[in-house]
Amino acid sequence: MDVGMMTFLSALTIGLIGMALLRSGHADELSRLYKHKRKMAEKNQEDTEEDIFVQQKTGYLATLLALAGLESKYDQMKSTWIMCSVGGGLLIGVFMAFSVPELAIVGFILGLPLGAAGFVFYLSQVAKRRQERMTEQLPQVLETMVSALRAGSPVLECFKVIADTSPDPIRGEFKRGLISLQLGKPFRDTLKEMCHRIKAPDFALLTQAVFISQEVGGNLADVVSVIAEAIRERFKLRDFLAALTSQGKATAMFIGCLPYGITLITYCATPGYIIPFLNHPIARIILLLLVLWEAIGFWILVKMTTFEV
Repeated sequence: MDVGMMTFLSALTIGLIGMALLRSGHADELSRLYKHKRKMAEKNQEDTEEDIFVQQKTGYLATLLALAGLESKYDQMKSTWIMCSVGGGLLIGVFMAFSVPELAIVGFILGLPLGAAGFVFYLSQVAKRRQERMTEQLPQVLETMVSALRAGSPVLECFKVIADTSPDPIRGEFKRGLISLQLGKPFRDTLKEMCHRIKAPDFALLTQAVFISQEVGGNLADVVSVIAEAIRERFKLRDFLAALTSQGKATAMFIGCLPYGITLITYCATPGYIIPFLNHPIARIILLLLVLWEAIGFWILVKMTTFEV
């Protein structure tokens, strides 16, 4: 056996003996760490199995339905969304088949996203009206909360008072949060879910104030009172800006409707001037593009005269 092989075997033997000595010296410590790791894994598994609460869906449709107060109808609304998409494709496809048969397939393909977008637009309008109503009801809710806090009631009791006395739809949100708290859900998780369903910056500010009050203490009633007063002042500023921009909005409405009005008057006054244009296939496509372009311009004018407060 050569010298290199003997050196390798000697180093390997010494290394194995050293590892054995080190392991024997720290065997108790390694055993304790292994038992602790296994115990923590079993504890995490038990915590996962004991979680009886349904997790909040975070998809686009689920978020939109939560804002609209239709979260319980998720499966039904998802089916309706698909039906609206297919219905929009069929409607535009049939229209193109009668007007421009060559573009029937193109109309069906373009109608699919338009139908889906129409349904999403409807849900967004429902959610927007609901959020506006809850934002308008928020100062009254905060005043009720301030009165309950100054009377010595805890936050959970404030939720109960609001759920009993407030008007809908904000009453339903606080009642849902109260039920979650009564079932044992953590207070922080309950408020985070309420922030997910109430997309008002003032409610998010209220949530942060409650969290800070729980962590470091302080007079929560005074903080909530200041938030309520800030909301009322913001409402006054919003109404003031709406009065200042009313003339611009009326001008945008007039300019946006003017081309359609002129076309309709011309058609009623001299049909022979418009009918040849409408009978040409390329002219119909151009007319559709012009209508779309006018709609985009009208939307831009409205956005230029709309301010978020």
